[in-house]
Parts: sequence; structure tokens; C-alpha cells
Amino acid sequence: MLPQSTLSTANTRQPTGAGRWLLVGLLLIALLLIGVYNDPILTVLTMLWQKLLAAVGLRQLAEAMQKGINGGITKRLLPAVATYAGLYLSICLLLLRLLLPTAAQWHLVLRLYAGALAVYVAIVLLGKVANDAAWAYRLSRQLLDFIVSPIPVAGLYILLRVGFAPQRRF
Repeated sequence: MLPQSTLSTANTRQPTGAGRWLLVGLLLIALLLIGVYNDPILTVLTMLWQKLLAAVGLRQLAEAMQKGINGGITKRLLPAVATYAGLYLSICLLLLRLLLPTAAQWHLVLRLYAGALAVYVAIVLLGKVANDAAWAYRLSRQLLDFIVSPIPVAGLYILLRVGFAPQRRF
């Protein structure tokens, strides 16, 4: 029979020791670089998406959809912005997965991020229903800028490591 400490690490399949901290460091550097060079990255993603959409014959449809999007949400090509946000959020979630020791904490993080994204979508839809209400788009943009930032990562890490964690139900 394996000791309890071995069982808990075997179930999570996380890197341990130096490998874990090397991954944490690399992910932090990636977040820093993606944040600092967001404009060039978005420019490259926009060019790639434009070429891809043109190659599959969807460029005109994408341009028509882009014109229907309020400028308060984004002035850039929506697939490029979504790709950037997905990349950034993926790195943030991977970083939190490496830093948080328990599966319960990880599940709480996933629920919090999903909830924040659901609130973002609800505000955007409310803005649409309210006849393109500028306040809703500004609020949704601020919420998305917060979600796609290192602030939630740092806040969740600190809160969950100092003891504010979901309680196990028996």
C-alpha cells in the first residue's frame, strides 16, 4: 500500500519539484511576454485569421459579422481577439493548476472563471437587447480586460493558498 502523500500526488499527475517550478516560471514569462507584446501578437493573429478566412471562402461573411459588432466590444477582428483571449486564459489556468495543490481548489477556479465569462456574455447580450447600450459594452469590456489579465491569477492564488478554499463534503 502506498503512503498517503504518494497517493495524493499520483492522482493529480502534476510535475513535482524543480520541473514544476520550471513550468511555473516559463508560464509566468509567457504571460509577461503576451501581455507586453499584445499589439504585435494581435496583428499577427489578425493577418492569420484573414488569410484563413479568405482561404476557406468566409472572408466576406466574417467582414459582415464584424460590422455588426459594436465598437465598444472590439475594433479588431473577432476571431483574432478570441484566439488571443483563449491563449491568455489557457496559460492563466495552466499556471493556477500548477500552483494550487488540491483538485477542489482547481474546480473552484474553473467555476469562478466560467461564472465571470458567463457574466461577460450576459452583459454583452443585455447591451444588444438594450439597443446597443454603450454602458453595457463599456462594462463588458472592463470585465473582459480584468478576466484576461494576471490579476485574477494572483488574487485566486493568494486567496486559495492562505486558507480560503472550498470545504470537502463528506
